[in-house]
Amino acid sequence: MPESLLTVAISSRALFDLDESNLVFEEHGLEAYRRFQIERE
Repeated sequence: MPESLLTVAISSRALFDLDESNLVFEEHGLEAYRRFQIERE
């Protein structure tokens, strides 16, 4: 008989506050968003 398994999926939005980076993307575009992310690696 197969074992019962539980799979849990968690989105990055549930783990991290992405409001600021999303605002950069929406207001300034993809290149600004990339720079924003790289500066915070």
